[in-house]
Amino acid sequence: MWKAIKNLLKKANQQSENKSEENHIDLFHPNYTESNASMDEIFATNFNAGGGHFLFCDNNDEAFQNLKEIVKYENVTELICLDKQLQQILTTIDVPFVEKPNDSRYTLSFLNCEFLIAFDGSIMLSAHQTCGRNIDDFPTNFIIYARPSQLVENVGAALQKLRTLKKDNLPSKITSIRGKNMHKFPNVQNAKNIYLLLVEE
Repeated sequence: MWKAIKNLLKKANQQSENKSEENHIDLFHPNYTESNASMDEIFATNFNAGGGHFLFCDNNDEAFQNLKEIVKYENVTELICLDKQLQQILTTIDVPFVEKPNDSRYTLSFLNCEFLIAFDGSIMLSAHQTCGRNIDDFPTNFIIYARPSQLVENVGAALQKLRTLKKDNLPSKITSIRGKNMHKFPNVQNAKNIYLLLVEE
């Protein structure tokens, strides 16, 4: 299915360049659930339409290459990274990192996430990813590392999964971040510049 998503996103990007919005799924329309789009298509389309940068990766090697390309494109020398496993990835590809999210010298953060929300193309984060810090402590540019199994239909389903999967260690400070152009509302809360590395399991 995610191979089809790659083709869908290529098509959406091409149409976006031509100022066409035929692939945008308006989730605020009452009949959006009647469409034939699958949940993964809905997420991918709306994340992309909201201004996010979606990179599907067939394996870790492709993810590592995309990560290096993002770092080069954003012209940064170090990433903010608080997660030990993600720090190992950065060490593997020789990308330096710091653990100072509120230091203005650093502009790009590398984080895991809790879930990918299909309903509005947003990404759910919690204190487990931010190490207890508020999302406002971080700069507005993010690289998010995620797996297809983290896709859920809506916030309610995400919260229910959290209660099931982390019932003995429920996170605090649960929030969602969204692309800058989310549904044409540029001032939407928590609008960010987001690169999503979705890595096949």
